[in-house]
Amino acid sequence: MRKTVLITGANGLLGQHLTLQLAKQDNFNVVATGRGDDRLKEEDYQYFSMDVADENSVRSVMQELKPSIIFHCAAISKVEHCEDDHEEAIRQNVTATQILLEIGKENKLEQFIYLSTDFVFDGEKGLYEEDDQRNPPNYYGTTKMMSEDFLLKEKEVKVAIVRTCLVYGQVKDMSRSNIMLWVKNKLSNGEAIKVVNDQYRTPTYVGDLAKGCILIAEKNEEGIFHISGKDYLTPYAIAIQVAEYLGLTTSLISPVNASTFKEHGRRPLKTGFTNQKAYNVLDYQPILFEEGMKKVLGEN
Repeated sequence: MRKTVLITGANGLLGQHLTLQLAKQDNFNVVATGRGDDRLKEEDYQYFSMDVADENSVRSVMQELKPSIIFHCAAISKVEHCEDDHEEAIRQNVTATQILLEIGKENKLEQFIYLSTDFVFDGEKGLYEEDDQRNPPNYYGTTKMMSEDFLLKEKEVKVAIVRTCLVYGQVKDMSRSNIMLWVKNKLSNGEAIKVVNDQYRTPTYVGDLAKGCILIAEKNEEGIFHISGKDYLTPYAIAIQVAEYLGLTTSLISPVNASTFKEHGRRPLKTGFTNQKAYNVLDYQPILFEEGMKKVLGEN
């Protein structure tokens, strides 16, 4: 029997990839939701404009469609935005989560899959596992931890929390800046760049993240899962790989410490995940960063 799945934030990077991957499968009826018009404009799914923080907007969609599974990807993820407007960050990142879960439960929801972040960790340790202590260094991470805390108390619906790290990729009909394109553009113009070499991440190809989320739905899992790439890299190491792949000079790239740049909302120095639980429980298998880089640069 086909299950109806609802995706929030379907116009975003992960949302578009989730929509495309799920729509190809025979066991799901896919409902994509987002603010404004559908940017993907493909077939095999329904699209509804919905404000996740508006109870009436959510209720009208939920009562009509009664999804079995929600993939909650919508959020204010820009650190600076959250620092500047705590009230709106709470509304979009915490209140919206509560609204979706509660109205979902009124309409026979079975599973709630929530996208969280490595920014719930302070960055002192690196290569975090699911049960490591959280200590957000910025308000964005704080709002995500607040939603995690709310969801972890849920007893009626299966809840899965997916923490991920430095997601990269491309979306349809939407120019999206990322470190790879920035390095390419700067070096192609002969401009010297300074790139941080003391922040460590496990960069995540968006197609892999979407697959990991779908595996959780297919296996009807619950609990916390870390889903990221397997390479442990600094932005400087990423920039060097991009330059070498494109045949651009690496001599214009200078390594610097994160303290060189004034941050509005502190970023953790060392995050990244081991992914061991996802490997063991989900049989999650991410591609290497080099392969993901080629996919992204090949699409440009």
